[in-house]
Amino acid sequence: MGDRRVTWLGQAGFRLDLEDGSFVVDPWVSPHENRLIPAPPLALAAEGLAALLVTHEHFDHLDLDFLPTFLERSPEATVVLPEAIVGLVEGVVPESQLVAVNPHDVVDIGGVRVDVVPAIHGVTMDDAYGDGTSLGEGPRFVGYAVRGHPSVYVAGDTIVTDEVAGSLSRLGVDVALLPINGRDAAREAEGIVGNMDAREAVELTLAIGATRLIPYHWDGYAGNTVPPGTVVDAAAARIQVVAPARFGAVTL
Repeated sequence: MGDRRVTWLGQAGFRLDLEDGSFVVDPWVSPHENRLIPAPPLALAAEGLAALLVTHEHFDHLDLDFLPTFLERSPEATVVLPEAIVGLVEGVVPESQLVAVNPHDVVDIGGVRVDVVPAIHGVTMDDAYGDGTSLGEGPRFVGYAVRGHPSVYVAGDTIVTDEVAGSLSRLGVDVALLPINGRDAAREAEGIVGNMDAREAVELTLAIGATRLIPYHWDGYAGNTVPPGTVVDAAAARIQVVAPARFGAVTL
């Protein structure tokens, strides 16, 4: 059995190295005028991977300019993303390597079970906060629970709702990777669709029975950052909080 590690790629990106394969979730590699952080090394973001899991269409989650590089570096990899946004990658990802999903689906990638979890977000503030069906073609936002020992949940972008929490409560999640940037009227007035905050992330972790929380989405985008220490304060020693160094691996 190999080492089991999670490596934070900055913003919402993670690499999961598990005994049965390696996965990357929402790697953001391309330049942007509001980017505050360096791009992750391609060795982490694009090489030796069984699958790329995409939670939704925002550019810091679905990096369209990066996809050709990803497929060049991991030519056999599967690309998993919500069915409603498949059209965004047509002509870039071969159909044979594409898996379209919806909330509550279960997919098998190289013997690893991945449960697709609902997420509540918005493409813009006009459709926030919902699952994206108001724009047509079905839900546009998901999270992923990668099952194993331990089981790891990567939320993508979402607030906490009964549907989200209820979907997770039956999955036996051990490690929760959750956004913590929150939401407020000032950012929403600028069109920034928010997420759960540090307190909500801690309470969700407790509610689903996970024992470890890795916070993200607090560092990458100008005007949408928060101090990661707020999670430690909110946890009050009730769960283990791990804020890894960017591009640093944490043993699972």
